[in-house]
Amino acid sequence: MIPAVDTSSQHEIRLRTSPAWLPEKFRQRPERLRVKFKPSIGERRVLRKQKFILPSKWAPKHRVVTYGPLAGSKWDPDFLPHLAGIMDAAVFPSVKQIGNCKAPQTGSSASLETLVSYFADMQPGSACIVYPDRETASKRSMDYLQDIFRQSPRLRSLLTGVDDDMSRMRVKLKTMLIYLAWAGSVTALGNISVRYLFLDEVDKYPETPSKKEADAISLVLERVRAFKFGAKVFFSSTPSVETGPIWKFLKEAQVVFDFHVPCPDCNKHQCMKFDLIKWPEGERDPLKVKDDKLARYVCAHCGVMWDDRMRDKALLGGIWHARGDGRPLKEYLLAEHPERICVHSPAWISRLVSLSECAAAFLKGCKDRNALKYFRNQICAEPWAAHEQAQDEDIVLALKDNRPAGLVPAGGVVAALVAGVDTHDTGFNYDIYAIGYGLEMETWQIRSGKVETFDALAQILFEDAYVDANGHQYHVHLAVQDAMGRRTTEVYDFARRFPGRLIPSMGHRRKQSPVTWGKIDIYPGTNKQIPGGLQLLHVDTTHFKNQFSSKIQINPSDPGAWHLNSDATRDYARQISAEYADENGIYHCLPGRANHHGDCCVYLLAGIEVLGVKFWAKPVPQETPVVVARKVETPNPYTRGQQMFGGTG
Repeated sequence: MIPAVDTSSQHEIRLRTSPAWLPEKFRQRPERLRVKFKPSIGERRVLRKQKFILPSKWAPKHRVVTYGPLAGSKWDPDFLPHLAGIMDAAVFPSVKQIGNCKAPQTGSSASLETLVSYFADMQPGSACIVYPDRETASKRSMDYLQDIFRQSPRLRSLLTGVDDDMSRMRVKLKTMLIYLAWAGSVTALGNISVRYLFLDEVDKYPETPSKKEADAISLVLERVRAFKFGAKVFFSSTPSVETGPIWKFLKEAQVVFDFHVPCPDCNKHQCMKFDLIKWPEGERDPLKVKDDKLARYVCAHCGVMWDDRMRDKALLGGIWHARGDGRPLKEYLLAEHPERICVHSPAWISRLVSLSECAAAFLKGCKDRNALKYFRNQICAEPWAAHEQAQDEDIVLALKDNRPAGLVPAGGVVAALVAGVDTHDTGFNYDIYAIGYGLEMETWQIRSGKVETFDALAQILFEDAYVDANGHQYHVHLAVQDAMGRRTTEVYDFARRFPGRLIPSMGHRRKQSPVTWGKIDIYPGTNKQIPGGLQLLHVDTTHFKNQFSSKIQINPSDPGAWHLNSDATRDYARQISAEYADENGIYHCLPGRANHHGDCCVYLLAGIEVLGVKFWAKPVPQETPVVVARKVETPNPYTRGQQMFGGTG
C-alpha cells in the first residue's frame, strides 16, 4: 500500500541531462526525469531567499528583552546606542574576530545574546557560548537565552517543541545547535565543532582547565577550525591586568574603535574622555558628588557642560571611529576589510552609568588603591598594571612648591607636624611633614635628611622648632621610627626617652588593621626586662604604601596633594618613588635603588593614622574685639575735693 503524500509542500525538479550519480537504470531512460522531494521545515527556511538585514535593524523587530528594566518589551536601539555598531560590525564578511573591551553595565551580554538569536534566524550555524564557570553558563541558559526564543514570535517558530532540546547546556533549534560551556572544563571545550564562538568575560577564565592542557583560550579557539570560511569569534570582557586576554586582544587587533558623540549644543563630534568630566572645585566627597549628581561633561569644542540628560542625548547620535585613523566604522570596514577588530566601551558611554558615578569612583581611588583599581577596570575599561612601574622622579619633582626647607605653610592650614624615621646600621633617615586638616590631609614636606646619632636625631625631632611665614612656631607632634634590625634595643631605649612622642614600630606586609598595638616587656634576644614595658606599633606597610602611591598621583593644585619643598633633590624623589606593586599587590624595590625616604613616608602615614588627624576639627579663627575710641575727661582734683567734703574752697 502506498502511503498518502502531502503534495501541497512537494517540490519538483526536472533533470534535462543524465548526471553520473543517477543509478544505471535511470540513466538509460531517454525521457527526461522528474524528481520530487519534500524539504523539511528547517531546509525550507534555509533555502528560502530572504532579504539581508543588519542586526541593528533586525533586533527592534524580533528581539524581546527578557531581563532588566525593559523586560518584556522589544529591543530599543536608543537605550544603549553604541551597541548597534558593534553588532553590525560582527556580521561584516571580512571580520573573523571581534572584541569588546568594556565596563560593566554597557550591554555587552545583551548584545552577545542578540547576535546568537540573529544568527539562528538569518545565518544559521552551530554556536558555542563559553562562560567563566558552570554556574554562570547554566544561569544564562535557563534564565536568559532560552526565554529570548520563547518570548519572540519570530524566534519561537525555531523551537522544536521537544523538551529535551532545551537543556541547561544545549539548545537545539530547527535551524542550529547552541552549546553552552565553561572555561574550566576540558571536556566541554574539546568535543564540539562550531561556526560561531562567543567568549564571555574572558579575563575571568582560569589560565588552564587542567595541568595537562593548554590555556583555555587556545583550546576553545580550536572549535572553529573546521569552518575555514564564515566562522566568527567574539571576545567580550572587563579588563583586569595588562596581560589579560581582552587587553592583549585589543593590542593585537588590526584596528580599535572608539565611540564619538556630537555635542547637543554645537553638534561637533568628539571621543568622550574622563578628563572632561568635571565637578565643583574643592569638592572631594565621593558620596556627595554621586548623590547630588554634581558631575558634568565639558564639550571639548564649545565648553558647554552636559548633565546626564544631555549626555544621553549626545549618545543617540554617536558613531564608532577608528582610533588614530578617524574614519567611521562602516567606511573603514568597506575600505580595509580587517579580520580582527576591537571596540573600547568605557562606562561613561552607557546611560546606565551616570557621570557622577564615574567622578565618585575617581575620588575614592585618590584615597584607596583598591578603589583606584576599581576605577580603572570597571569605569575606564582599562587594565590595572600587572607590573606597575614606580613613579618617574620627574613626575614626583613636579610636586615641589616654592617653600624652602624648614618653612611651614601659613594661614592656619596645618594641624600637626609628624615624622617618620628609617633605622639602619649607619644612621637614621628622617622625614618631617606638615599635615593639613580634614579627610584630604594635604601634606607638605618640611625637613628631610640623614643623621648618624640618636642625639642628633633627638635635636631635629624634639628640640628644633619650625616656623611659618608669620613667625608661628611648630614642634613635631609625633614620630614613628622603624625598630627592627640590629639596633632594636637602642631604638627601644630612645623611645623611652620621649614617651608619647616617639613610637617604635614593626612593619608587616599584611595586617587585618592598618595599625595595631603590642606590649613589649623584654629586650630582644635577652631576658632583660624593659622598665615599665613599651608599646610597639605594628604597621600594615602595604596599606600605607597604597595610600602613599595614591597621594603622590594627586595634582599639586588639588586638595589632598603631597607637596615637596623647593629644596627637594632628585635623589630624594628617586627614593620615594623606588617601589612598585606587582599584580598581587606586593611591593618591590627597583634594583639598585635606595628607598629609605620612601619607608620614612610610610611610617609618618602610620603616625597620622595613630593621631587621627583627619578627624581633627579646624579651629575657628577668633574675631579680634573692636575697641571704640571715646573721649575721657580728666577729673579736676579740686572739684573732686569739694564734692567729697562739701567745701567751697
